[in-house]
Amino acid sequence: MAKRAIIINIFSLLIIFSIISLSLAQPSLDEDREEGEPEMVVGYISVKFKISDGMLLAPVKVGTPEQEMNLVIDIGSSRTWISDQSFKKGDSSSFSESGDLEEKEQYDFKYSGNAATETFTLANKKLENFKFLLVNNLQNTKMQGALSLGHEYDSKHKSLVYEMSHVCNTFYNMFLFQFGEGDEGELLIGDITEDQKRKYQYINKCLFLKGGSAEDQIKWRCELTQIFIGGIEDFPTFRDNMMEQTGYYISKTDYNKMIDVSEPVVFETIFDKIYVPKKTMEYLKDNYLKNLNDGNKLCSYNDNGNNVKVTCSRDEVSRLKRLNFVLSAKTALAFPSDALFSCGNNDRCEFLVQYDEKYQGYIFGLPVFKLYYITFDYNNRDLVFFGKSDKYLVRIPFNIGTSILTVIIWILIVAIVFMLLGLGVIYILRRKNRKRQEIEEQIYEHF
Repeated sequence: MAKRAIIINIFSLLIIFSIISLSLAQPSLDEDREEGEPEMVVGYISVKFKISDGMLLAPVKVGTPEQEMNLVIDIGSSRTWISDQSFKKGDSSSFSESGDLEEKEQYDFKYSGNAATETFTLANKKLENFKFLLVNNLQNTKMQGALSLGHEYDSKHKSLVYEMSHVCNTFYNMFLFQFGEGDEGELLIGDITEDQKRKYQYINKCLFLKGGSAEDQIKWRCELTQIFIGGIEDFPTFRDNMMEQTGYYISKTDYNKMIDVSEPVVFETIFDKIYVPKKTMEYLKDNYLKNLNDGNKLCSYNDNGNNVKVTCSRDEVSRLKRLNFVLSAKTALAFPSDALFSCGNNDRCEFLVQYDEKYQGYIFGLPVFKLYYITFDYNNRDLVFFGKSDKYLVRIPFNIGTSILTVIIWILIVAIVFMLLGLGVIYILRRKNRKRQEIEEQIYEHF
């Protein structure tokens, strides 16, 4: 019995040590930096972009001499690419093409081209021999190309951020978007400083999910756990002394109306909508798109089988409550109704949450980026959310049932650990007593 307790005790300690070791082993873009390369310094650069047709266009200079292009910022693609209809490769002395044909598919968008290298200049940072794809079979002729910020990289396909780290001797390990009031914004690539973070209201972080298909592995994804409808206006504020921030709790009544999801959500900059499955649109139809006071339905719900679109009048929009998405069971992204509708100059407003059979699952597009600051961290493998003001800092209320269950589980775990330690101590003491008895018996026999 005692030996078995010792074995179990040692095995438990080994497991705890392994978990701690794995948690400290942070993957880094710096792992395969060659010996002798200069040490990285902290910093960031600013890339101005414009919004056109729901896409973020960044100015990039390509080739020698430089050809000015506007590339779509795409955080969910595996490769930077440009169209041979826009880039004149014969006019550039620094262009090189391998001839290796590659085919790419992203959602309903397909293209193919040859692997190539060229000089890229972004925000006055020059990247020589930058690997990209020169596309020769492009369906969407409006796009000149895409600038990839996908989080995966390997020895063959380096990411833009990785290449900039080597060329600029600056460890660019994350990025975030800042949207202005108009159709312009700023992409910050680099090590976002603590001074910058203090400008925003910290909400929480959500560890991104890996795995799935090869296409899924280069997308920024984390778990969407619940969706619920409800306001925060009638609930008291809280004060977080640790974070030195204030915010709001959502009401417990609304919290109890939530639905469980437990599915991945993908973050994409190439969409100006939020796409959800059809079952979620039906939930919104029955719960969100109606007056919660009298139960009367609001807005026009158009379902043609392949997609679902909703339009509302300005007055109807003002009567809708908040729509909340909970990430990793701890981060509540609370969207006021005016953040989820595009009204323009008309009385009819388009609901930016839609269903389309071409886009499966949950996709968070520009409405999320415009309401929240999100740091996409390559090095720590997570997404950190910040609100632009304290009204977006929303927390789920205290759930006593869940909390009591958690406390009970932890008490049991601690009790088991102490029991194992106690058995180990008893075994050691018994062994010492047995040894002492043997010595006393030998002394007695001797005399």
